[in-house]
Amino acid sequence: MHLSARCISAAITTAFLQVPAFFSSCERVTTTMDVHTESQIYIQWTKNTTPKAIDLFFFNLQAAEKLDSYQQLPFPEGHSHLYGVSGTGPKRMVALSGIAGVTDPWLDISNYGGICKKTYRLEDEDLDAPQLVAETLVVSGASRYTVLPLLPMISQIRIRSVSCDFSGRPYAGKFFSNSKLYISYAATEYKPLGPGGGRPVSWINAGGLDSLASLALPHPEWVLQKGYGDIGPSRINTEKNFFCYANPLQDGIPRTRLVLEGMLDGKLCYYPLELANLEPGKTYDFNITLRRMGSPDPDIPVSSDVVWVETLTVPWENREPYTVSF
Repeated sequence: MHLSARCISAAITTAFLQVPAFFSSCERVTTTMDVHTESQIYIQWTKNTTPKAIDLFFFNLQAAEKLDSYQQLPFPEGHSHLYGVSGTGPKRMVALSGIAGVTDPWLDISNYGGICKKTYRLEDEDLDAPQLVAETLVVSGASRYTVLPLLPMISQIRIRSVSCDFSGRPYAGKFFSNSKLYISYAATEYKPLGPGGGRPVSWINAGGLDSLASLALPHPEWVLQKGYGDIGPSRINTEKNFFCYANPLQDGIPRTRLVLEGMLDGKLCYYPLELANLEPGKTYDFNITLRRMGSPDPDIPVSSDVVWVETLTVPWENREPYTVSF
């Protein structure tokens, strides 16, 4: 792989601060006047994990956005300093969580367009060590401090509670017998980089439940679970957690849905709750109240007069800080 001959060094120092985890960059550019230019880029990773390594790329900002340099920065125990290199001038920086010593996947990357083709698969994800990604522009004269979250690509969908309120309906007082809970249009492949940000490229349970495909996943419970059983006026506070790749609001991309399937008043019905904008590294909490008969088709979302949903969005847990200077 070609690495630019115009390089500067990077020293990584562990720091324990009363703030979330940071990877900071301080660039020294040597000119005829030996000008010392400092900028700090804080890369913050999330959840209760530290990456085994960070694959760090710098791309030039000309039209082709050719690769300037690549390095893998491991975080082994007992070491406080590591080193990396980058050419001078404005750059696009991409940081990905990696596996220490494994660099073969990147040998054919020659420009930013090449790394944008990188696709991640839900079946390869581990909640204890989710795959992480971040990118930013490093431009001379920009603000000295930039915060850049190194985020998982997964979104968490959590049902906190569920109940029914069918008062005033012919089936008032009856229970919804919930047999299944699943995620429809659950993103199972994801491209995190490129114009417009990350985007899913394939889905499972498109239009309705594909139980064979769901059960074939290493963690089928991420997209398919047994229902609550009989749901009535008394609120059930048992949590149900689901995981899939993020699905930000973009034209032409189907919306991810949380679907409750079951029987009400002798009829099979569905409550497909459209999740309009699933962002990476976020947890979406739902308190659900069913108010009317559900949809006859799992691919037809229900309106607010059919089901009332209280939502809360929170980020994943943060970790201790690291500081990287270069």
